[in-house]
Amino acid sequence: MEELVMRREILMAAAVVATACSAGSESTIGDGSSRLVTSDSTLMAQWKVELIEADRGFEQSVQKTGLGGWLSAFAPDGMMVSGGSSYIGQEGIRRAVLPMFADPAFELRWDPTLASIGPSGDLGYTIGTYNMTISGETGPATQTGSYLTVWRRQPNG
Repeated sequence: MEELVMRREILMAAAVVATACSAGSESTIGDGSSRLVTSDSTLMAQWKVELIEADRGFEQSVQKTGLGGWLSAFAPDGMMVSGGSSYIGQEGIRRAVLPMFADPAFELRWDPTLASIGPSGDLGYTIGTYNMTISGETGPATQTGSYLTVWRRQPNG
């Protein structure tokens, strides 16, 4: 079973940001900046739903636009771990997955089943299952497994 770890941008709706500002308190962190910290269970549940929706939207983008959809979800400093190797940045990730996306038999589907988000709302993850088909020696071969995606909210929301 292969696990993929990716750091991606998550775009939260402006309403969530506005709600977050009224639902928590500011906390200063080690680098001197401040972040919202909340224990509002309704807000946390809403953020989890939005993470699941973002992951599903990412899957739909890959179905529609292929490699471009895959790469567009990674932050510039994003990382992908696959097969024991790490790929950093969009160009490194592109080189790693290009052969897969060029394979005529390639198909990748995934379904997030769990999301969790930290109390500051700027870091979360989704876990789910995937099915990937690639060309094998005797025809298309399908691999199934689990994945973990780490999401980081960007300063622009």
